[in-house]
Amino acid sequence: MAEAGNLYPYPSTLNIANFVTVKLSDSSNYSLWKTQMLCLLESQELVGFIDGTLIQTPLLENPDNYLKWKRSDRLVKGWILGSLTEDMLEYVFEKVSARDVWLELKDICCVISLDNFEEGSTMQPIIDEAESVESKEDYKYCLPLYRASLCGDWEKAKTFLKKDNEASRAQITSFSQTALHIAVTSKNDNAKFFVENLVALMADDALAIRDSFGETPLHYAARFGNLDAAKILVNRNSNLPHIASKNGLYPIHLAAEYGYKSVDLVHYFFSITDDLAPYTGRTGVRLLYRLICSDLYDFATHLVKCFPDLAKYSTSNGSSPLAQLATKTSAFVGTSHISSPKPLSYMVTSATSWIFQERANANDIENAVNEALLNKPKTNSPELEYIRDKEWKYQNAIKLAECFCEKLECLSEKEMKSIVGGPFLQAVRFDNYKLVEIIVGKFPLLVYHCNRNGKNILHIAVENRCTNVFNFVCQMTQHRHHLMTSLDSFNNTMLHLAGKLSPENKVNHTFGAALRMQEELRWFEAVKQMLPPSYYERLNNKGKTAHQVFIEQHANLKIEGEKWMKEIANSCAILAMLAITIAFAAAITVPGGRNCENGLPIFSRNGFYSAFAFSNTVSISTACISLFAFISILTSSYAEEDFLHVLPKRLLWGLLTLYASVEAMILSFGCALYFVFKDNYMVFYVGFVLAVLPILAFQHWRGPLVNHLFLVVKKKTILWRHRSRGSTMILEA
Repeated sequence: MAEAGNLYPYPSTLNIANFVTVKLSDSSNYSLWKTQMLCLLESQELVGFIDGTLIQTPLLENPDNYLKWKRSDRLVKGWILGSLTEDMLEYVFEKVSARDVWLELKDICCVISLDNFEEGSTMQPIIDEAESVESKEDYKYCLPLYRASLCGDWEKAKTFLKKDNEASRAQITSFSQTALHIAVTSKNDNAKFFVENLVALMADDALAIRDSFGETPLHYAARFGNLDAAKILVNRNSNLPHIASKNGLYPIHLAAEYGYKSVDLVHYFFSITDDLAPYTGRTGVRLLYRLICSDLYDFATHLVKCFPDLAKYSTSNGSSPLAQLATKTSAFVGTSHISSPKPLSYMVTSATSWIFQERANANDIENAVNEALLNKPKTNSPELEYIRDKEWKYQNAIKLAECFCEKLECLSEKEMKSIVGGPFLQAVRFDNYKLVEIIVGKFPLLVYHCNRNGKNILHIAVENRCTNVFNFVCQMTQHRHHLMTSLDSFNNTMLHLAGKLSPENKVNHTFGAALRMQEELRWFEAVKQMLPPSYYERLNNKGKTAHQVFIEQHANLKIEGEKWMKEIANSCAILAMLAITIAFAAAITVPGGRNCENGLPIFSRNGFYSAFAFSNTVSISTACISLFAFISILTSSYAEEDFLHVLPKRLLWGLLTLYASVEAMILSFGCALYFVFKDNYMVFYVGFVLAVLPILAFQHWRGPLVNHLFLVVKKKTILWRHRSRGSTMILEA
């Protein structure tokens, strides 16, 4: 432990592994890692080095304090770097101070969760509104009622409730749930009948009994998508939609969170929630966030139109509804061959009247949902249904993005960069080019926005292999040159970033390391074509060129690619030699024997014999070509450039000729089979069909690899071509 009076503690003998047991790998374990690291720093009085309270003393002002500060700062920085994985370490190892490293990790691992917008609260059970069950004997006493609630068996529950009228209010589980909490979790006919009868026996205030998390039965109905139960509960107690749980969530929040399963439930909860509290402030932002997560962009759009301030919300770590929308890349991929779906009829009215309309009859709402919300032709084709739904989401996502930008246009430049800058770069990182296009259209100045490392949108797109954003930026003739020739904080050019390994989420592990290496080379060469030659040999802060960065970053991948290529070539070469052996043996063994008088084959005038001779010749010749191709792979020098064209082309030729050899060998076998069973055609046909099975097996197991090789070899390089519409540049992947 550091001494209390020491301004700059230096506990160098401390074993960090006893405090920080988690290696930070990505955003998934950032919260756990951060908690452990903060505990360590606070216990040693070193937290000031990351929160900025312990400022560096100028060297000339006090050299002694400067050296002590630097020593302690390097200790904290070393602790942080030592608790990172190698992949994460690459992002921060060049940072100067511990605070710089801490802020960069926070920026990288900034993940929006459902609880980012929640107020701090303690999780204390609420048990003062019902008769709590305090002992195991009480739980055992209510067990029959619990089982009946689960199964929807009203007769058993009715019998139990006749013996104890107060049992309907009793909290019968360890989470203080009542029988009604349990019953609304099922959506079958028995459950509906059970809920109707149970609610009829209970008083209005009993319907608002909350469990240990402060949730009423209506919260449960919203979570499990039980629209029938929700209608029954609200018809008895109209105040239920306005009761928040202990962590501040209303039933409408849970309906939105699970709304992707039941859109009509979300619509119903919007129609019955008249209080402003769920729609405003942090609570409104949490609702908006859940709508975006559930792909309910039409609901989210009208919520933002009614409450524009929701679009401006942003936390200190960059979390915002717009940032969450930036991660929804799939929603911004539409279909061009179907017409745009019609807008919701109930959306034509104003947003205010839509949200705060008078609660109508439940049957009327359900009919409106069925007819208006799903105002699109029904089809029995799953493929057409998928395409239609995808286009529906695409159109609504576009409207939501445009709505966000419209509400933020009134901001000052500083506020705009603060609120929109982070989501904009996040959209770039997720290759959400359509959202990037919308934001740039509304805020052109953001084209030059950079992150903490001085990387602009093109740097981020190149580093993260975002081809769509890359193509979009290359269309900007006014800004393209400046963005391409800019350097980041470490003097890295765009080509240096292209020389780095692809992020793990962009890696295709299907076809092996060699083809991954080829994709890396193709991307590097494509970026290289866009830069002036003077940038090819430019050095970064480490004194390395882009090509040196590529070689260093891909050293292990090159070794893995060589190993994979040799394993494929070795196994296929053995198969090619086996095919040669079989074909040669068949060539010297004439089916039916020879004529003793002239030495010619007995069946030389038979058409099947000619087919046998031809197919056997093709088999042996293609097998030889295949063997030579695989031998050339095994004896290759395996230089980096070989992975781009030479090795994939040889592998393709080897597999194609091997496939042809096996097919020809099977054909020759079928012809020989004819001479053996020419008097029994049934046996011949069965034998020939069975002989074809190896071809089908080869096609099944090696067909995808051959198809992929054919595509990548056909495209010798990444070309730039013009679209038929306009002058858009397209990166052919």
